[in-house]
Amino acid sequence: MAFNTGLLVLTNFKQVGSVLSSVQQQVSRILYIQFLNALSENTSNIQNNLVPSLSKYSREIHGIYSQAARHCKTLDVRVLLSGLKYDKSVIKTQSPIDVVIFDKRFNETEVVSFLNKRVSTLTRNYKILTLDNVPEHNLGMNVEGLTENVENKIFKHGVIGGTFDRMHSAHKLLLSELALRSDSKMTIGITDDEMIKGKILSELIENLHTRVDNVRSFMTDICPEVPCDIVPISDPFGPSIVDPTMDMLVVSRETLRGGQKVNEVRASRNLSQLYVHPVELLEEPESGPEEEKKISSSTMRMRLLGTLLKPVVINTRIPARPYVIGLTGGIASGKSGVSGWLKELGALIIDADKIGHGIYAKGKPCHKLLVDKFGDRILADDGEIDRKKLGAIVFRDRNELEKLNSTVWPEMLKDILEKVKNATEDVIVIDAAILLQADWQNHCHEVWTTVIPKDEAVKRLIERNNLNEEQALLRIQAQPLNSSYVEAANVVFCTLWSTEYTRQQVHRAWKLLQDRMEVPQNKNEACS
Repeated sequence: MAFNTGLLVLTNFKQVGSVLSSVQQQVSRILYIQFLNALSENTSNIQNNLVPSLSKYSREIHGIYSQAARHCKTLDVRVLLSGLKYDKSVIKTQSPIDVVIFDKRFNETEVVSFLNKRVSTLTRNYKILTLDNVPEHNLGMNVEGLTENVENKIFKHGVIGGTFDRMHSAHKLLLSELALRSDSKMTIGITDDEMIKGKILSELIENLHTRVDNVRSFMTDICPEVPCDIVPISDPFGPSIVDPTMDMLVVSRETLRGGQKVNEVRASRNLSQLYVHPVELLEEPESGPEEEKKISSSTMRMRLLGTLLKPVVINTRIPARPYVIGLTGGIASGKSGVSGWLKELGALIIDADKIGHGIYAKGKPCHKLLVDKFGDRILADDGEIDRKKLGAIVFRDRNELEKLNSTVWPEMLKDILEKVKNATEDVIVIDAAILLQADWQNHCHEVWTTVIPKDEAVKRLIERNNLNEEQALLRIQAQPLNSSYVEAANVVFCTLWSTEYTRQQVHRAWKLLQDRMEVPQNKNEACS
């Protein structure tokens, strides 16, 4: 059984890849890493002792997080920096340490003495592991030039900005550089909700409170001695263009131009120039054809598609079988394509739109009700309801739309539930754009949704439905926001990329669904 939290005492950077690969099997949640040479009795102030080694430590930290991304995908890895900067010989972490791992064998007496003197947060029943005969391992990256032309000095007040969604190794590398090179204060700007709207899969970005807490937790562990202000920012610059005490800005190599822009604004305000410290980001170890080559939050969000994002709460008001999926999503979001893949995999698809077409037919109860409410203006020459004429009315007036919905939705639900009752398949998918608005999710075991950016939805509507931009926007504005769909969903898909990428999402969701359906479910329990 894996330990919850571990401390790796590292002596040999050349074998860090192999060490992390072994540690992955021993620790399940957090892995702290401490450089043993930073805890020597003679360690002194970084300005006097370690300044010539800043570039060296930057490279080693870069290598560790690079290998962590490759070998420790499920671990929260944190390289402790206090010993590198201060005459600090005691390790004090926020989470209690269950296991201490050494990458080489030491005398037992030395180990016990070291732990008693240097580690203050051991659990009562902690264990000690030694990794014997670990081979040296290439760092898997080119570290040459990572810190060329970087001033080998400490700054008083460093600053960095970013989204910091779903904290990953690249975030940790950037924040570590800030902590390593800031002496008196650190400021971290985190983009607020307005700033994230244009990002890929912005609906899946963690809320601001969660992102702030994650950054604060990380910084408190790696270097608690330097005061750290974490502030929301609503523009690309934040406090970096107004605070005269700042003297260093950490950026990724890709956003170097943004750092230069900060200095241009500071110059226009007669503020001193910041030293811009660029950091080479980490390569994504297993990037797919649709994903970025560097580790990024957008790639992490893409990899959430088709997975269970929200636990499934057992609905005791409906039978356990057949298992009913409510599939919804905005107009032109690719919902029909997803339902097509699910049909191929064995699900029965109940198309709410087709049912709606049927109950509009001449001679059906809904036909007369709608004509009574909207008049003959909605009829075609043959007496059938002209959906385009009806749509032109209801999409321009919310009251008219509500009048339509209150008439049609109850009749549609009757037909849908009848089909569910008579089905022989194990999995039923109710394909319904109106699922949430009509409260039909209460008849489903899970809700799945498709999302697409608004500009892409507009483009598709213009091409597919032969609408102009105004007409397309009216239809989109008449439906819930993408965030509303995501908030209600257990599983999310996005059809922005290739058909093959959509297929992969659906197959992933289907496989995980089969696993969930095999697990016995008790009343009032949630499936994870």
